[in-house]
Amino acid sequence: MEIYFDNSATTQPFECAKQAVLSCMTEVYYNPSALYAPAVKVSNLLSEVRADFAKELRVKEEEIIFTSGGTESNVDAIMGAVPQRMMHAHVITDQSEHSSVYETFRYLEQQRGAQVSLLPTNRRGEVTTEALRAAMRPNTRLVSIMQVNNETGAVNDIEALARTAKSIAPQCIVHCDGVQAFPKLRFPGGLVDAYSISGHKFHAPRGTGVLYVRRGCGIQPVMVGGGQEHGYRAGTENIAGIAGLGAALRQYIEHRDAYVQQMRAVKMALYQRLVRIPGAHLNGPPAEEGAPHILSMSFEGTRGETLVHALEEKHIYVGTGSACSSHKKGESRVLRAMGVPPQVAQGTLRFSFCCMNTVEQAEIVADAVEESVARIRRFVRR
Repeated sequence: MEIYFDNSATTQPFECAKQAVLSCMTEVYYNPSALYAPAVKVSNLLSEVRADFAKELRVKEEEIIFTSGGTESNVDAIMGAVPQRMMHAHVITDQSEHSSVYETFRYLEQQRGAQVSLLPTNRRGEVTTEALRAAMRPNTRLVSIMQVNNETGAVNDIEALARTAKSIAPQCIVHCDGVQAFPKLRFPGGLVDAYSISGHKFHAPRGTGVLYVRRGCGIQPVMVGGGQEHGYRAGTENIAGIAGLGAALRQYIEHRDAYVQQMRAVKMALYQRLVRIPGAHLNGPPAEEGAPHILSMSFEGTRGETLVHALEEKHIYVGTGSACSSHKKGESRVLRAMGVPPQVAQGTLRFSFCCMNTVEQAEIVADAVEESVARIRRFVRR
């Protein structure tokens, strides 16, 4: 039996999403920009999905932009907030952001001379309003902070952080990476100017995403051309992917409370077993306070990669951290920012859950981790 506990890397598409994709690829494959009747139906499909996202976020439909996923949404928001003419602008992010945000800020610093303030996180992995207030300037152009950390499940209080930023620099743009949060957690409110969403994190097809951009906030288009997506993202729309995205959203919203409760139950069942292993450490906030679907644990005397492959032999699939950066060697930047010692951080596993996982699976995984940790430690001591 296969057990998949790496849902922060990607999720299995819902059946409704698969069927929506198939229907579009075989029946309604027309270009929505065309004028004939079948194409108009496709355009209407786009409008329906756009309306669904606007309703969930409580924003205007024209503020919803379809993208290829979380990375594109993040990059478009950040680069669009700091165009070439604003070289040397002051911008703020934090040390634990996803690489698509962190590396884009590095690009702004190295290629456009931006003044980057990199906020610390506390030992729970959270960005505090005190840290943000200390870094803010009256002319700060952009603040970008994630809602849920993809490695630890730490949840930032985006509403409080946005209020802090706007109280000091009312004109600044507040961007939030909501990839690991949406739609499990609610959209963090009206002071957020831009919000990134990735479809394949909630059982929609890969290659689909959304960027919310509040009209008039100052974010400029990055990809220009044919004028699609209200001029914010040129190129023929991924109709099949967007249809699957909408189908997945509708199913998730309908069952959200039950899904979140299920993920929380699986997480707590696994945590209560793993924490009893000698030398086990929880990374992030207390398990019951973090995001419902992410659990980061370190096991002294082991290496995360070794544990991943030991579990793989048992057909159990977990991660060590961000799947998007798994090819990069070295200590986790996120854990280092939290003050996790290197000898502890090297033995880290990230377990991430979805609505299809069960408490029974958690018990099986706990048994396998306990056995694998003991076996690896015996080998290391020889």
